[in-house]
Amino acid sequence: MRKVLSALAPAFILGIILSLTFFIPEKSELQSSSMSMELPLRFDLSGWYGIRKQESPEERRTLAPDTLFSKADYRLLYSNEWNKETPDVHVSLVFSGNDMNQSIHRPELCLPGQGHLRLQATDTNLTLNNGKEVKFTRLTSFRRNESLPDKKLHYVHYYTFVGKGNIRHSHMQRTICDILDRTLKGKVQRWAYCQIGTYWSPQLGTTQEDADRLIQKLICQLLPEIINWEEIEN
Repeated sequence: MRKVLSALAPAFILGIILSLTFFIPEKSELQSSSMSMELPLRFDLSGWYGIRKQESPEERRTLAPDTLFSKADYRLLYSNEWNKETPDVHVSLVFSGNDMNQSIHRPELCLPGQGHLRLQATDTNLTLNNGKEVKFTRLTSFRRNESLPDKKLHYVHYYTFVGKGNIRHSHMQRTICDILDRTLKGKVQRWAYCQIGTYWSPQLGTTQEDADRLIQKLICQLLPEIINWEEIEN
């Protein structure tokens, strides 16, 4: 009996937390995320060259009207890790509106629709250049690419969510945090979904280790610049 109760406890607790959504205020002032929308471009980030990218028409059409976007591609410069075949690292920031469920969601839900196959997620801790430690969900996948001999282009993405003073690496943690903040504190925050990733392929002369190293290098330099660390709760 004790084993059964232990197994049911997480679901019971989650059910109680989710039931609190009935008490969420319908309207409240939306607090800005501790993540800035202003990505450093051109040579503003030491060692990198950044170019702004536009969100796709599909993103704009399917997400809530008050969703905000900030995207850029970064190329590593002046490093022995760089050569002309080194891929860009794509940074995508998507900021939720008042209804976060209509603005951002787990990428595991939308990437299959974009042709990504065999998605695998793991947790990863990174120590940034400012000494702060941030947990990410690391996601790997591949897409069919007929121009390559093995017909696969592999992808690695790291993502996390940044609210007003909060960083949560998983969709469930973010949802619970948001519900508790709304019900107990009357705090409605604009969450930023931060996804940073690139691709690799043996036929392009790159490996998964190369992709991870490139992404982590950018994350550790970029996040200290675009997060207001004074607001982040310990």
